[in-house]
Formats: sequence, C-alpha cells, structure tokens
Amino acid sequence: MRYIKLSNVEPGMVLGADIFDAHGRILLGRNAELGEEYINRLLDLGFDGVYVDDEMSAGIDVSPMISPELRNRGIECVRCQDLDGCAEVAREIVNEILKKGSISLDMADLRETDDYTYAHSINVAIYSCVIGMGFAMSEDQLEELVVAGLLHDLGKLAIPAEILNKPGRLTPEEFEIMKSHAKLSYELIKDRWDINALVKSAVLFHHENVDGSGYPRGLKSDEQIPYVKIIHVADVYDALVSKRPYKKPYSAYDACEFMMGACGIMFEEEVVRALLKYVPLYPKGKEMILSDERKCIIVENGGYHNLRPIVRLMDGTDIDLSEREYMDLTIRADDDLEVLDSEMEKRRSEILNSHVRCNLLIVDDMITNLQLLRNILEPIHNITLVKSGAQAIAYVNKNGRPDAVLLDIDMPQMDGIETAKQLREMTDNELPIIFVSALSDKETVAKCNAIGADGYILRPYKPAFIKSEIKRVLTGRGDCE
Repeated sequence: MRYIKLSNVEPGMVLGADIFDAHGRILLGRNAELGEEYINRLLDLGFDGVYVDDEMSAGIDVSPMISPELRNRGIECVRCQDLDGCAEVAREIVNEILKKGSISLDMADLRETDDYTYAHSINVAIYSCVIGMGFAMSEDQLEELVVAGLLHDLGKLAIPAEILNKPGRLTPEEFEIMKSHAKLSYELIKDRWDINALVKSAVLFHHENVDGSGYPRGLKSDEQIPYVKIIHVADVYDALVSKRPYKKPYSAYDACEFMMGACGIMFEEEVVRALLKYVPLYPKGKEMILSDERKCIIVENGGYHNLRPIVRLMDGTDIDLSEREYMDLTIRADDDLEVLDSEMEKRRSEILNSHVRCNLLIVDDMITNLQLLRNILEPIHNITLVKSGAQAIAYVNKNGRPDAVLLDIDMPQMDGIETAKQLREMTDNELPIIFVSALSDKETVAKCNAIGADGYILRPYKPAFIKSEIKRVLTGRGDCE
C-alpha cells in the first residue's frame, strides 16, 4: 500500500484504504476502482491524497493505530458531547493499542476535513496514550489520558467558525475568543463527579507552556501535572501535521524539529521525547523525493531506519539508505505537502503569503549567531543585523519601527532586557520583541515575562521552531491554536 497525491492518481488504480466523510460514513471502500469521476469528486471534497494497492507497493503494510469503526464512534461521541460515550471509547482505544504490541503512527486518516475538531480530538487521544505508554503508565492512567484527549477541545464547538478557520491574522479580540475554548471545555465537564480531577485539569490547562507563557493561568512546569504536559504535546503535534484552511501541514520531520526546538519553552523535553520515540519521520507508504531527484516510497522506517529508511524506487528496486553506498543520498522533500488547492484555498494562500515577508531586526553581539539566523530567515523575511543594543536603538531612531526584533539577552554594555525596555518606550509598546538566549532558567524567563516578551527562542537554533514562533508573533496565530 502507498499514499499518493490525487493529482498523481490514474484512473483504474485500486483504493487501499476506506475513505470517510466527516461523520465517519464510508465514501469509498477499500478495493474500489478509482475512475475519473471518483477522483474529481474527492478533489472537490478537499482530499489531498489516497492510499492505493498496486504492484509497486506490494509488501508495504500500513495499518491504523485503532480500527476505523472505533475512530468513527469516537468522532461521533465528541460531536454529540456524549461524555459517557467518550469514556467507553477511551477504554476501547487503550485496549486496542495495548493489544497491538507494536506502535505504528504511519497511517494518515482519510476523511473530509470540514470537522477538523472532532478528528483532531481522536488523534490527540491516541498520541496521549502512546506518550503515556512511554512513561509506563497504568491502564487506568492511560484511559484517563485518552478521555482528556477526547474532551480537551469540546469548547471549540462554541467558537464561531469564521474565527476557527480564519485564513489570516486574528485580531486581539478574536484571539481572546479563541483562547476561551479551554475554559469552555472545562465548564462542560467540571460538574461531572465521575470524571477524574486530573482529567479536568488537563482539559483546562492544555495550552499552558512550561515557561509560564501559556493560558489560561500562566502555569509553569512545576505547577502543571503530567497529564497537562502530555495533552499539550499531543495537541500541538497533531495541529502541526494537520492541514487547516489557514495553513499547509508540516512534514513529520519538520514537526519533530519544531517540538524539540520548543522544549523548555512550551514543552517538557521528556514528554516530547516519549512521543518522538514512536513518530516515524518518514511514514511508511509515503512518496518522497531523494536528493538526486528520484521519487521513492518509504518501505521500512523502524529503529535506526527512522532516520535512514529503506525506500523503493519507481523501477521497483529497494535500497537501504543506511548502507554506506547510499550515504550520499538524502530525503529532500515530502512529496504530499504540495497539494492541489481549490480556488478558495488559492485565495487563502494569497492572503497569507502577502503578509509573509516582514522586516526583522536581529540584535546579537556574536557574529556567528547573526549569520545563523540570517541563513534561516533571509529567504522569507527582510533582515537587518546589528551587534549591540545601542546600534538597535540607533537603527529604530533612524528607520522607524521594524515588524519585530529578535534580541539576544546576554550582551555586554547594554543587555537585551534594558534594550527591550528602551525600544518599547520608543515605539509606544507596539514593537514585538522575541528574546533569543541559551538560558532557560526561571530568573531569565521571569525577566522576559516581566517586560511582556512576545516570544522566546532557545539556542541551539531549530529552524522550524524559529519560523513558526516568528509567524505566531507576526500574525497573531501559530500552527497550534
């Protein structure tokens, strides 16, 4: 079985996995022959690709973590806010995953994306269960985690669709409405005596960051229970790899890089590592492109092969990228991320792209750090580099306010904190400031929070996290609301 973009599907190909609508009803069943009418209809419904069975993919086994029937029941329970049903589904999810013996997070869910919130809740429940297994949690604890995953976004059902799916910057008022979903979710379950208090806490605080910069209460790591940290990691990872009206999905590789880059800021590192232990960087059955431009299909990705998988070329030859003779080859791109957009998606992309290239002022006394950030950001933003706080102040005096400042904390003469205070005063507190540091101790983070830092980036740099953090600050939304 292999996953193939709809733009590359040829009439006569045979479907390798069921395709569902947003309500869990089968649109097309496995083994159905894909004719032009079916292909065009799937494109109209917003599907990016499908799994097919053919000679090229013989022997590649891709299976879901839970049965489609159980996934569909879970989606319906979340949709109907059936709390008793969610508890029963949670027990069955844990039971199915524990019975599998081996964990495979390879298979993409093929369904309409109109009701993302429901499918997202199931995915978060599954990821949370896998993380909990990584911490050797008991079956009862796993069930509680899964219940929290199913219920964590119930409050989003009360958020207007025009805010949930807005293809651009959220206004401050809209972002406050968006943030209210955590409390709304909690309100729906707080009076249920049969729902564990730990589950309720995970639902209420699943957007708290370990550095205290999250919401609704700004809890720091030592104030958060493990369930909160686990649901937070599962929630963000699924948001990153999912397609939304306002963004394309991250590849698994880039999502993993983002997660690691945000450790100590958003996430507890041990929790991220527990998830990434089971996340395939290159999912089985996915079509990819090698550095020499040849297309291939991922055949095996377990263990060491997660970094250097076995791939099948389009002439049917299997090669092991971990072998010395193929060490010069790398996997260049995730071929399924270039999706065919409908006219609406094209219009949304134009709206987003028109705001991508912004003017960034980067302040750091180390030339190597400046060069690294320039290499990462110059392809997508206009970059100005200065080596001190005094130079930054002089630049703003002469040229006016940039769109954002990336500011090193530890600099001689005038440190980043004092520079930030003066820049804020010069710009009526309207200049977005993202601090950059190798330090993540409580005292440093507290100083940044005290002056209202808009973001925080830790060295060593993780490009995916840097880009996403800047996007969040500039647009008012990231990839993980």
